Amino acid sequence: MKKGKFGLSTAAIAVIAFVFAALRQPTSVLLICGFALLAEKDEWLNRQVLQALLLSMAYFLADTVITWAFSIFSTFFRWINAYGAVNAIISVSSFFSSIIYIAMLVFTVLAVIRVARGKDAKLPIIEKMAGGDITAAFTSKSDATGVVSPAQAAPPAQAPPIAQPVTFTQVENPVQATAPVQTVQPTAPVQEDAPSEAAERLCSSCSAPLPADSRFCIQCGAKAE
Repeated sequence: MKKGKFGLSTAAIAVIAFVFAALRQPTSVLLICGFALLAEKDEWLNRQVLQALLLSMAYFLADTVITWAFSIFSTFFRWINAYGAVNAIISVSSFFSSIIYIAMLVFTVLAVIRVARGKDAKLPIIEKMAGGDITAAFTSKSDATGVVSPAQAAPPAQAPPIAQPVTFTQVENPVQATAPVQTVQPTAPVQEDAPSEAAERLCSSCSAPLPADSRFCIQCGAKAE
């Protein structure tokens, strides 16, 4: 087992603190807690003795509240001379005090078993308070179990988006954008020029030009063919 600065086992010191808490000796528990915090200064030991001190304080606080509550009723019934009711109230008060003490003993035994093995006592709520979370006793069950409340689950409100100015883009007419379809006109077949009937006639003898209606050459007198 781990030993502290003075050669004492830290687990044994924690066990002694819980034993004094079970014996309803808050002063002894407070002294051991001061020794651990000021002399040993061990983080694990500090948490255990603080849990023992808080357990002892919680028991005495609950027992005091119950005693005061039933003493008020007892005083009232004494004023009206209802001594039978007074005796019943005293019995009920003793019963609740015993229940609280038994519950404290159960938590103490469980803590001693864990601490003797070098583990954390893990007392409900008290463990978190000993670790520095003082608000653990005032948190709701839903927060302790990790259930998110509707207010936490709702996403934060977001500002409406700023309207952007609308820009108009000129879109070309698809009919105008496309190139016009050109139709190819069929070309007319090239017609060869027929030999002109009025072609100039030549004389077969002297090759002189002959008039169109001449039968004889005017140069040589030969007959035109």
